[in-house]
Amino acid sequence: MTGLLAACFVMSLSCAGATAQAAPPAGGQAAGTVAPTVHCTLPAGQGEATGPQQMTVELSPAVVAPGGKVHAKVTLGPSPATSALALEDVPTIPSLDLAMSGGATGTVTVRGAEFTMDIPAGKPIELPPYEGDFLVPANASGDLSFTPLRTLTQTKVLGSVFETPCDVVDGGGSIGTVTVEGTGSEPATLSAPADPVRPNTAVTLGGSGWTPGGAPVPSLCAVGGGGCDPLKFRSHTLTIDGSGTLHGTATLAEAGAVPDGAYEVKVNDGTKEATAPLTIRAVAAGDREISLSRSSGPVGSVITVSGKNYNPDRWINVIGLDATGTGLDDSAVYVKSGPDGTFAVEFTVISDAVVAVQADEGNDPATVRTAPFTVSTGEGGGGSADQKLNTSVRAGTLSMVQDGDTVDFGTTVLGTGSGVQRSRLNRVEVEDARGVDSGWSLTATLTGFTGTDGGTIPADAVRWKPRCTAQSGSVGVPVAGSPAALGSEAASLCRMDPDGSRPFTGGRFDADADLTLTVPGFTRPGDYSATLTLTLL
Repeated sequence: MTGLLAACFVMSLSCAGATAQAAPPAGGQAAGTVAPTVHCTLPAGQGEATGPQQMTVELSPAVVAPGGKVHAKVTLGPSPATSALALEDVPTIPSLDLAMSGGATGTVTVRGAEFTMDIPAGKPIELPPYEGDFLVPANASGDLSFTPLRTLTQTKVLGSVFETPCDVVDGGGSIGTVTVEGTGSEPATLSAPADPVRPNTAVTLGGSGWTPGGAPVPSLCAVGGGGCDPLKFRSHTLTIDGSGTLHGTATLAEAGAVPDGAYEVKVNDGTKEATAPLTIRAVAAGDREISLSRSSGPVGSVITVSGKNYNPDRWINVIGLDATGTGLDDSAVYVKSGPDGTFAVEFTVISDAVVAVQADEGNDPATVRTAPFTVSTGEGGGGSADQKLNTSVRAGTLSMVQDGDTVDFGTTVLGTGSGVQRSRLNRVEVEDARGVDSGWSLTATLTGFTGTDGGTIPADAVRWKPRCTAQSGSVGVPVAGSPAALGSEAASLCRMDPDGSRPFTGGRFDADADLTLTVPGFTRPGDYSATLTLTLL
């Protein structure tokens, strides 16, 4: 992963930036090796990267039967993608899509086993070699050539799975050929629902011609067979009986992991596989609707607010409105929609100012729905009239600003005093306007000091004591980093951890730190500077 945002402080002098660029692949092409240009889309809105990447794939055996298994060993050169932060022990799953031509068409996926790796800062990311199997189509015949289409790297960071696809946009070509000959076994069949299915729900699958007693594994693929990913199903109950019949269900991941669209579901039992079309649609036909268990009552009434046709597994915000359309904050309650897109929650009428109840899905203004409510007083009146007031609120971004870009420790006279100089980091304001509960992290790295006459002061001569606070009205409590010496390893200044008790965190948060520089007693006189880089992720 690369950092979302970065800023620089320079100690004593001006800020100097640096860029890292992937080196071109070394050496010429050999059998099974290509060096195409790839275009990578980085996760969490972090941008894009384009450049060359060498790919070597060894296929075995040379001859397979129709529907047979091919083993692939994949070695990738450095990716054009880089990381702003040095990360350690990152769980990673690599995969490579290969297009078939000649004896069959379509796409197969070579998916490696999960491993952990250290990701350096500012350097092209290079995955270790990995291996995987795929099956050729049951109707394949003759020479079957394979061409790389896309790599996909899945990394597990902060409790979420982030995907970095890199598509081949230029160059490339075949990395190898296998010959398909002989007679294959009876092809398996797979059936899936014809109607759209929701995320986070169980999908009934069936079929025949499977390996009796085999261990079926479902994957969700793009139309055409590429990008097959078993993580898109969070669990399954699939079994194959003694007659080769497939039974059971596969439960899709939550809506955030499987966007609406047309897919193929693939099942592989180790020796056979088959696919079937599958359409995923989070919101059922019909618009979102809310209703109240009753539309009038005295102050203190507890009513049930119900909704349907919502995205599954989303936080629903329910609040009372006054006659001006302003939300009564003390009345707000939160509930999560179920896998079927419905919800129900008790709501207390806290004031005679309540004229309506409003519900929205994850602060999305397009999902705002209201239902009128009349507070009864027992006295006669001249009737009432409702007017619906609408407004729109859009999700913002995660960003930061700083009060300045220079920190001055002053002058140290060697041989006098302790050599300790004190200063303070310029205040940094983090603004999280995304309306989500994913948290964030603000860290720093520091280069060593270099002097005008060639002298140096190590980075760890600087220590800091971080502070961070939430501004009024912000949601969530930030956590300051621990006092530490600075250097090339990322040190925490402030972070916001995901909070499962809230539908979202956000607002403005202030972060700074007391800085202490201890100048070594034997340091060459001169003017020194170092660069401190803050990264918001």
